Amino acid sequence: MQIPYFAKEPSDTENIEWGDRCYQNIAPYLLGLKKKVGILAKPCDVRAVVQYIIESQIKREDVYIIGVDCMGMVYENGKARPGCPDCTVHKPPVYDDYVQDDRILSSDDRVSDQGADAAKTEAEDGDLGENLEKFQKEIEKCILCYACRQACYGCYCKECFIERETPDWQPAGIDEGTKMMFHIGRTMHLAGRCVECGACEASCPSGVNVRYIIKNVTRFIEELYGYSAGMNKDEKPALLTNRFDDMEVGFLGGDTHA
Repeated sequence: MQIPYFAKEPSDTENIEWGDRCYQNIAPYLLGLKKKVGILAKPCDVRAVVQYIIESQIKREDVYIIGVDCMGMVYENGKARPGCPDCTVHKPPVYDDYVQDDRILSSDDRVSDQGADAAKTEAEDGDLGENLEKFQKEIEKCILCYACRQACYGCYCKECFIERETPDWQPAGIDEGTKMMFHIGRTMHLAGRCVECGACEASCPSGVNVRYIIKNVTRFIEELYGYSAGMNKDEKPALLTNRFDDMEVGFLGGDTHA
C-alpha cells in the first residue's frame, strides 16, 4: 500500500511529487478531520471528497483542493491499474486551484489497458444465467479477506453489515452464499456512490474482478437517472431522491414511470 506524503510545514511542499504512480485514493485520510487541510488530488480523489461532503463526513470549507489532471495510474511494470483504462473523468470536477496537464487533450497519451483482458474493465451484458455463472466464477476466488472493503473510500462504516452479530473468528471453509451476500451487499451500498478509482480490484490478493459488478450498477444509475457520483457537491445522489416521474425499470422490466 502506498502512503501519501504529508506536508506539515510550508517548506515541506517542496518534497511533493506527482506522477503516474500516485494511485492511492487520499480521500479517506480526510475522515475525522479536525482542522483545515490542503490536498493535491486527482479526479477520482476529488470525486470521493465531494461524496464525503454530500454525505456530511467532512465540510467543504475545511478542505482546500488542488485538482490535478490525470492521465491514468500504472504499476511498476507500466501496466494500467484497474479503473484507469476505461476512466472518462480526467479533469477534477471541483477544485480551489487547478494544475492542468496539456497531455490530457490527446487520447493517445492516456493510459490504456496495454493488452489487459478487456473483461476486467468493461461492464458486460448477458442473460440471467450467464451473469450468475460469471459471478459465481469470480466469487470462487474470493477468500473473504475484506481487502476490497478496506481499500474502498465509500466503506467507512464503523461496523460492516457482514460482521454484525457474528463471532470474532472466521470459519475455515467460507460458503459461497456468505461471499455472495457480502459482494452483492457492498455493491448495493455503493450504488450511485462509486467513483471508479479501482482500489477494490487493485487490493484483492486473489485476483477477483469485484469491480465489474459495481460498474454495471454505476452504468445503470447513470443511464437511468443521469447521475454520476462526486461530480457536483450540490447535486443529491440518485438513491437519496424520489420523484414521481422516476423510472422503475428494475422493478417492472420496462421503461415505465411510477
